Amino acid sequence: MNHHLCTIENDEKGTVVAIIGICGDNCAYCPRYIATQKGGIQELENVKELWLRLGLRDPAFPVQNMVCKGCMPENRCAYPEICSCVSEKAIENCGLCDEYPCELIKGAFNRSDKLKSHAAKVCTQEEMEMLQKAFFSKREYFDGIHQKHQNNVLK
Repeated sequence: MNHHLCTIENDEKGTVVAIIGICGDNCAYCPRYIATQKGGIQELENVKELWLRLGLRDPAFPVQNMVCKGCMPENRCAYPEICSCVSEKAIENCGLCDEYPCELIKGAFNRSDKLKSHAAKVCTQEEMEMLQKAFFSKREYFDGIHQKHQNNVLK
């Protein structure tokens, strides 16, 4: 998988622990990314079913289109305005921006908070834990990245 616009974080052993996309989603926990990595149509069907419950897709949406193609400007993105901004600034994600947190990313945080409220009504505890790590921790991920960035800038 080629994630052009993301921040990859490794633990002390070099194992990937986070793949933070432009919008703050952690691809390492994203069910769509994981299903794509596994390569099975059944995994993508399961993700489509979850996305339908969350109201993120229409039932007629082809399962083949669930394949994750990574964070690149030419791909369909849930946050196209953020993707454009990050691309124009030539940074990996919003956490590395000197203007963080801007109104664009605050809008993404609000959108995630609304989705989290809905997800709590339609998802299992296990799904909620996965979604928390994948999508509902944007602010925490970016706050950490931004803090590290500011510390490096000040050195």
